[in-house]
Amino acid sequence: MEKIIKKISHIISFVAVFFLSAVFYFNFKGFTYVDGEFVLVKQIAEAAPQNGIAVIGPRNIRITASDKYAIGSSLAPWTLYEYSSLGCPHCADFHLEVLPKLIHDYVDSGYIRVIFVHFPLDKKSMKAALLARCMSYEDYHAFVEKLFDYQRSWWLDEDDDRLLQYAAEFGLGYDEAQMCMHNDNAAQEIVTDRQQALTQFHINGTPALVLSGPDGNEIINGIHGYNKLKQYIDQRLGLSQTEAE
Repeated sequence: MEKIIKKISHIISFVAVFFLSAVFYFNFKGFTYVDGEFVLVKQIAEAAPQNGIAVIGPRNIRITASDKYAIGSSLAPWTLYEYSSLGCPHCADFHLEVLPKLIHDYVDSGYIRVIFVHFPLDKKSMKAALLARCMSYEDYHAFVEKLFDYQRSWWLDEDDDRLLQYAAEFGLGYDEAQMCMHNDNAAQEIVTDRQQALTQFHINGTPALVLSGPDGNEIINGIHGYNKLKQYIDQRLGLSQTEAE
């Protein structure tokens, strides 16, 4: 009987790992997992853009996501909201490769501030998001970069050991990290931000950007080359090429 139970346990573990690997593989290939099915990110990104690469969103809706970890001046006239799942490979590409260029060109010059909004697509990404929210401002962005850098390592881990290890590197002890990952209030705030994105901006894949300014909100879904993104932002902000540089 004991052998049978062990065999069943091995089968269940294999199926679980297979499913997680499948989700990660499809994410890597350009799909995202939404409401029980895989959705091609490219299809989301190409959904009726009205202004080059952006879709005009509800103009007068105030985005409720916290600005606690915002990058840039609170006096910046424009805010770029980055909706990302920490387990999404496309989000990692954007955050590690494109975002630093945006910060250099627009945040450092005072045009834009950036707010990272957690949009977890799976349970493991939710845990990672909850850990990130426990970081100090000084450590928050470095921790998020660490998670994106080593995404495959912790995302495919059967338990939370890698996440806890990375959290410890930023001064978050085991007990405190466990409390963070089971903080219902923080989880509800993340769910609320995600729900606003889903219902009011129709964001159902990551990464997605919302550029919010004096003339309202515009939504950018999916991944675009930096030059194309820069051209759109310059046009939206009313910047000439000289000013943007």
